[in-house]
Amino acid sequence: MKASKSHKFRQQHVSLPLGSSLVGWLAKDILAREPEGRDLSGTAVVFPGRRPALYLRRELGRLIGGPFHPPRIFDIDSFMAYTAGRSPGGSGRRDAGQVELLHLVYATARDMEADGEHLLLPAVTSSFEGFFFWGLKFLDLFDEFGTELVSPARIKQAVPSALADAGITEEARGLWPVLPGLYSKWLDALAGNSLWSRGEKYRIAAEHVDRLEWPFSKIYLAGFAALNRAEEKVFSVLTRLGIARVVVQDGPSPWTVNDVRWKHLERLRSVCHGTWDHQINRSPNHQFLHLHQGFDLHSQIHMAEDVFARNLEDRGGLAPDQEAVVLPGPEPLIPVLSRLFEDAAFPYNISMGYPLERTALARLLASVFDAQEGRINDKYYAPHYLAVLRHPYIKSLRLHSPSTSDQQITRSTDSSLRSVVHFLEAWLAREKRSFVRLEELEKAIAHLDEKDFPASQFLPHVHQMCFKAFEGLKKIGEHATALKSLLEWTVEYGAATGYPLSGEFMTAMAGLLDELEAGPVSREAASATGIHSLFCHLVRQTRIPFQGVPLEGFQILGFLETRCLEFQRVMIFDLNEGVLPPESRPDPIMPPDLRKYLGLPDKKQAVEISRYHFQRLLAGAGEIHLFFSEDKGKGLVRSRFIEELIWEAEKRAGRRDVIPIHGPVMFQRPGIPSALPVKKSPQVIDFLSAFTFSATALDTYLSCPFRFYAKYVLGLDAPDVIDRDEIDPLLVGTLVHDILREFYLPWLDREIQFSADRDNDLMTKSDMALEGTFGSKAEWSGSVRLFREVLLYRLSNFLRLEREHAQGHMLMGLEVPCKMDLNLGRGRKVRVKGVLDRVEKDRKGTVWVIDYKTGSRIQLPRATVASKVSGRETIKQEIVSFQMPMYLLLCDRYYGLGSGWSGINAALYGLRGLAGSSNLNALRAVLFKQGDSQDKIVKDIYVPALKAIIEEILDPEVPFAHDPSDFGHCRTCPYSRRLCKVG
Repeated sequence: MKASKSHKFRQQHVSLPLGSSLVGWLAKDILAREPEGRDLSGTAVVFPGRRPALYLRRELGRLIGGPFHPPRIFDIDSFMAYTAGRSPGGSGRRDAGQVELLHLVYATARDMEADGEHLLLPAVTSSFEGFFFWGLKFLDLFDEFGTELVSPARIKQAVPSALADAGITEEARGLWPVLPGLYSKWLDALAGNSLWSRGEKYRIAAEHVDRLEWPFSKIYLAGFAALNRAEEKVFSVLTRLGIARVVVQDGPSPWTVNDVRWKHLERLRSVCHGTWDHQINRSPNHQFLHLHQGFDLHSQIHMAEDVFARNLEDRGGLAPDQEAVVLPGPEPLIPVLSRLFEDAAFPYNISMGYPLERTALARLLASVFDAQEGRINDKYYAPHYLAVLRHPYIKSLRLHSPSTSDQQITRSTDSSLRSVVHFLEAWLAREKRSFVRLEELEKAIAHLDEKDFPASQFLPHVHQMCFKAFEGLKKIGEHATALKSLLEWTVEYGAATGYPLSGEFMTAMAGLLDELEAGPVSREAASATGIHSLFCHLVRQTRIPFQGVPLEGFQILGFLETRCLEFQRVMIFDLNEGVLPPESRPDPIMPPDLRKYLGLPDKKQAVEISRYHFQRLLAGAGEIHLFFSEDKGKGLVRSRFIEELIWEAEKRAGRRDVIPIHGPVMFQRPGIPSALPVKKSPQVIDFLSAFTFSATALDTYLSCPFRFYAKYVLGLDAPDVIDRDEIDPLLVGTLVHDILREFYLPWLDREIQFSADRDNDLMTKSDMALEGTFGSKAEWSGSVRLFREVLLYRLSNFLRLEREHAQGHMLMGLEVPCKMDLNLGRGRKVRVKGVLDRVEKDRKGTVWVIDYKTGSRIQLPRATVASKVSGRETIKQEIVSFQMPMYLLLCDRYYGLGSGWSGINAALYGLRGLAGSSNLNALRAVLFKQGDSQDKIVKDIYVPALKAIIEEILDPEVPFAHDPSDFGHCRTCPYSRRLCKVG
């Protein structure tokens, strides 16, 4: 159409200062053109996103002070859809979900394969299961072709040039040659099925925008930072017709140099017809910038709690432009809500896209798929089985029979599955079962008293819903139906709906499953692995849109949701490299060379646009708090945008450390009193007097007396668990000891004589030990098979070194259990014990006590004849570990050697790092070196230190205190958080 004079803007396009209020300016300009100010429906406003519409309506209402007809407000996606829908090429089309589009592109590719157009397609179109990964990539790429107005002809022209410049051979060219034909047929398929995709809306809108009649007298195109090609075409036409006024925010930020130029804004201005009014900010904001450095996300939030407490006390109602928490990535949302807003006395909005993949609901369904993938015939892999039952939605189920009254259910103190799950965990750990039949589990709980385990009778029903319902399914639709039934069941009988945001999560998941259950995709075949992979890819791409209405209170926003908005105070979390700017991943279809030939945006442009939005948000704020983490070991590095802020501030000031960086303050958690130190009651002294001390117990006391108290006096220990796809380090040690005991057993009380066939014997004994623990080879998981290969490699290198060293030694004992009385003086004595892995006499007559180590820490005493061992701290530094000194004493007493300490020695054999190039020194760590005064060290250092530490343990005046000197030890301590509360 040609706009009439009454439609044309007589004023220029506007470039506002970066820190100005875009929404405020728009509201005033709109009302200035409508003197009555009551009917604004003839005006349209287009923003980059949805959120600014709420703020514009609010501001217009505040200025008008009464009822009014608001302008028509679009986000750019809905405006392009509106434009395309009014064009000849777009009428009658409907939106399609991702699953429907995915199957359509699959059908299109299959049709091309059937026509024999491309030889590469059969490899990816042989089945929907094999195609969907590529299909999702094609959908994203075709949308970008649409928004960037890349035609099939242009693709066909660009591919040969890109191939030649990149030096890629015909054999390695991949799917590039398929793109022109597939995209062309894709456009035909969309039109033939009257469907939209986002890219197709943009393409059609740009193609027909100059031939449309508009119902609006004025259109504001406001707050854009950069345009794709389709948007450029629409902006160009609307400004040429004089119907549109473009409003941007440009210029320097208080945190950038004055001559900053945003190239994407320069390009935007270049495509718009008309002149520009560049407004200058004459009263810049007085800003306060605070940087907060944590070591992880939770420490960031901990620092933010202090900011909240300090600034939100005694605050009245919050306006929606006062306070904002900005989350560039979705990971912090749930921690932020639970730590900062759970007990908030003010309302808040959430407006961001949260990935369905990160929800507990998605993890439950993924666990169900894992169980089916790991199933061998009718046996389930135990860690996968427990992962399903441990899930909060399952273990909190409160099941009952139809005849049970609501009153009976209410009276039940534990009608959930928790107690049953705990019992099954212990049973599986005790039985050491890697794979198990469901019927075996049901039989295992059959004897339980229903008064103590009221939900035990319903375990078969749980098995039916979570496991058996998925066995033997062949079609995608069948899997979707079973998953929907499972979700409905958890809602009816569980506490799933009681979790934060569970309603939104359930709605999004149900919508996805509806798509999989309906339409032609439901009839496609898929294995358990295939449907699991499809499901994971779909939930990874599905975003749960929190709308954030009504507009009030504190705003919790995604990074892009801040476009066009300003806030008095802004808190941005997780400002780390890879989060902002976001990490870009390699594209398996569209590499950089071809993107360049097609004129598609590159990574640098995406980073520059993120930088602009970041600087614009900061420019409009009065108080800014930026939180980030630094941990080089974990790859956590602060964002380049923070580096740029610091650099600019230091450049202006001419000195360093202009902006202070606040770190986390570590202090004991309030309201959780420490249990330390623990005094020794008479009952505890009686217990200790009768206690049999092992080297492990004494080493535990050396590292931390309170840990000794918790483990040995209270008897608290971590329960046996079945780890998911992991081999427990303690189990590794047990297996190695068992294998080596069986290997050396034929030489007991004889000379060790290695023969050529011993390697095969080692493999046989290793497999027997593994099968005894993990079941038959057919049931072994991938981690067990990998562990076997590593184990055989380490043990074969161990035997290679043993042939050189131990040949001809007399084997005196294997896993020898020893106990002895240790006289402390004054008529007191205690019992000490230990198990000697191997005892042998070498060809020179020296007796060796050998201990195998499969862990990484090899600890031997460092004491010499000059060492002082007067207290626990010095004993800890000099003795380090009592294991080898105690083993010497036990060996001497057990075998009645009586020949003095010069004829006995000890060695630790470390198996963990053995390789083909390892020598004997890499294997053995010897207690006494040549020239050591063994008699003096044992009599004057080891024995007095051993007695001193035991006497301290028995001393009623010395409490069990926490030892904070080894932070790494505290981090791995099972008692540090719940019992000790200081570590």
